[in-house]
Amino acid sequence: MNLNHPWKKNVLKRLILSFICILLPLYILSMIIYNWGVRTLKDEISKSMISQVSQYYSGLEEEFKRIQTLQYDVLSDDNLNALGAIPESMNDIEKMQSILRLQQRLNAIRNSSAYIVDVYAYIPAIQKNVSALTISTFDSQEFNEFKNIPLSLDAKLINVNGKTYLSASYPFVTPESKKWPIFIVAIEISKEKLKENLKMMVNSPGEGLIFKSSQFEITTSHDAHFDLETAAQMLSNVDNSTAQTVAIEDKQYLAVYSYSHFFGAVLSKYVPVHAVFQPLEKYRSWFVLLAAVSFVIIVIYSLYVYKYIHKPLYKLVKAFRKVEHGDFDEQIDHDFNDEFQYIYTRFNAMLDNLKSLIDQVYKQQLLTHKAELKQLQSQINPHFLYNSFFILNTMTRLGDYDNLERFTNQLGEYFQFVTRGDSDEVLLGKEVNHAKVYSEIQAMRFAKRNRVEFGDLPDHAGHIMVPRLILQPIIENAFKYGLEKKSANGILRVQIVRDQNELQLIVEDNGEELDDEQLRILNECLFRPDEAETTGLLNIHQRVRLKFGKDSGLYMERSELGGLKATIRIVITDGGM
Repeated sequence: MNLNHPWKKNVLKRLILSFICILLPLYILSMIIYNWGVRTLKDEISKSMISQVSQYYSGLEEEFKRIQTLQYDVLSDDNLNALGAIPESMNDIEKMQSILRLQQRLNAIRNSSAYIVDVYAYIPAIQKNVSALTISTFDSQEFNEFKNIPLSLDAKLINVNGKTYLSASYPFVTPESKKWPIFIVAIEISKEKLKENLKMMVNSPGEGLIFKSSQFEITTSHDAHFDLETAAQMLSNVDNSTAQTVAIEDKQYLAVYSYSHFFGAVLSKYVPVHAVFQPLEKYRSWFVLLAAVSFVIIVIYSLYVYKYIHKPLYKLVKAFRKVEHGDFDEQIDHDFNDEFQYIYTRFNAMLDNLKSLIDQVYKQQLLTHKAELKQLQSQINPHFLYNSFFILNTMTRLGDYDNLERFTNQLGEYFQFVTRGDSDEVLLGKEVNHAKVYSEIQAMRFAKRNRVEFGDLPDHAGHIMVPRLILQPIIENAFKYGLEKKSANGILRVQIVRDQNELQLIVEDNGEELDDEQLRILNECLFRPDEAETTGLLNIHQRVRLKFGKDSGLYMERSELGGLKATIRIVITDGGM
């Protein structure tokens, strides 16, 4: 199918429009259902992840609050206070007994939670480090590190020499204080146990958690290529009220973030987006299948519409185009017994009736216009003829033989054009030349009263075929009604102007007897065929419109010179200029 034809382009546009009108609602509905499912699943997973993180935090905080309570209870232990405050009041056996009893209590604390590796009591007074498992020499360096930890009302895990502790000193002192605490109780926390506990929250490959504060960081992930540092930085900016999608190493993750004031730490959990939306893949497959089936249905429907509707319509329009160009012998037929067969039959009958009407009306109308033209050609103004003879007599009597020769040649050309023209149309160059000859004759007649300004014909315009005698009658009308009664300074101006595909033949004068009411009546008469007073002008107007279309014709207005301005507009629509 040749798509360069305008009608076939319209057919293609209609097929596309039909395709859009039917498939678009299906696509939109499917996308709404799919997106609704994605949002619902995301919301449910978000709520589940937030609940899981919150429950984990809640349980972990309760456990460490219990451990912290046991730690604070140890600070008031009699054995620890005696060893730390008044060791000189005890002999070596009593000191050892107090140390063993203290060690038993520390061991009880250690055994109370799987998160505790060991419990240490740093006692400067006896230069001993007592733990649940060992008794060692006092480590002043570790003691100073615990001592210099900023005081906080929250129980926060701290990092000392790569290990994680819960620390408490007695009495409480600030790092700026010059006093030393009597003793410090530090509970070492097992990162491995915390990590094992975190792994219980990982349900599928690709998931991971990051438990991080300024003092420690615990991470877990099944993805060996996962950048934990980048993830920690990205996930720390996630809103803690809902799950959000973040990009880490060109991968999309659904992440939640929660902050614990107790630990002074954040817990972030991430889940790969592709794993989250894996259950929706089957719906996407159904959607693709629906789209493919819809497309096939639309193609089949479009082919059906093209064969049984658009193609017969195109055939009918093609026949109408031939009729528009004057081919009234076109006959069309249809193979199917449907509505188009009836339309084709009536179209053929219409053409037969139209040919008869053309013979009776249209051709008769053309003959009428030809008769009117012949009548105009045969109407030689007696006054023009008499005045011409008088001018000839005067030139002969005065011996003005040069002007006499030119004048007689002009009269010959004028009457030859008027009386011997068999064709209804002439070249515009000949029509303009005839009008110019007539203007020069009249200029010679009114040489002392009027001046004629006749413009040149634009290039490549003289070959246009125009109705015969359209310009000279307008010039004659200007002399008769506009300039004949002027005693001096009369001006007749003729211009031919071309503007793209439009040609304007302008005749204007400086006659003074035309008022606005006469101008209005004159314009109305051009559109009233029953007005007998303007038969000549009306004939010109109708013939120009019949030849060049309804946008062409004769238009009247007031001239800048003061008189009448008559413009013949010729619009060429087929590239004739």
